[in-house]
Amino acid sequence: MTARQPLFILCPGRSFSSVVCTAIGQHPDLYGLPEIYLGIVDTVDEWLRLPSQPGRKHMNQGLLRVLAELHCGEQTEETVREARAWLQRHRNWTTARLFHDLAERVAPRQLVDKSPTQGKPENLRRLLAIFPQAFFLHLTRHPRATGNSFYRVKSAKALLQGHPDLDRLAEMIEPHWIMIHANILEFVAGLPPGQAMRLLGEDFLAEPALYLRQIAEWLNIRTDAAAIAAMQHPETSPYARLGPKGARHGNNLGFLEAPFLKAGRPSPASLAGPLEWLPQPRGFGPAMLRLARQLGYQ
Repeated sequence: MTARQPLFILCPGRSFSSVVCTAIGQHPDLYGLPEIYLGIVDTVDEWLRLPSQPGRKHMNQGLLRVLAELHCGEQTEETVREARAWLQRHRNWTTARLFHDLAERVAPRQLVDKSPTQGKPENLRRLLAIFPQAFFLHLTRHPRATGNSFYRVKSAKALLQGHPDLDRLAEMIEPHWIMIHANILEFVAGLPPGQAMRLLGEDFLAEPALYLRQIAEWLNIRTDAAAIAAMQHPETSPYARLGPKGARHGNNLGFLEAPFLKAGRPSPASLAGPLEWLPQPRGFGPAMLRLARQLGYQ
């Protein structure tokens, strides 16, 4: 059966991507994935070596869960071991071949993937090369809310690991947000009309049914009440909970512990005023203000 082109969700971390991806992926014609990271390297062999790098020890767990589920029909400690062994036997595959294998296994459903690409142009180009007709959803969140969330999570992790260079962490939040969104904007500008869509995460949470229907219309899939209702229950995904030993993660931990769509517009955030995470208070710089306003934030 011919696999349909996937939907890739592009955004920085801490942008509601776990709940948005999982919700969209519960449409009867779609298949939502946890973070599988196949778009950041060219071969399975390279992918297998990712967890040995600093800060990446959990990066293999989403794909292990997917392979356990698709190959064996369940996620257990044993099926995760089988998935790991399968990857070792196929380490000579390209990640493109593995991505197409996943797409064929879920066909006629359509993959939905939000694995971080670090916003690097080469990673975005890799996704497009693997699936030239893929759909791309540019997901945004207010930079102040993103920054506060990012700093809270990353600083806690740094303190736990015993190397809390918190000033450096604080200073990289703004350029990181700018870089990722600027790269995404440049990438989608080169796509044919209709291949990309932008979604403000705050609008989505305020009226999820409205935007889920719009996304379904864009993808040219069912828009009936049952399909839209299914998308409002991300907790029914097989990946919307902690996994078995050896693959506990694969997604945002907070989402895995409470995988529900909590409808309602988040507390308003402003581009004005000092940034809470900086040691020496200052506001957003002019580059951030221009880009944030371009994306619809005030």
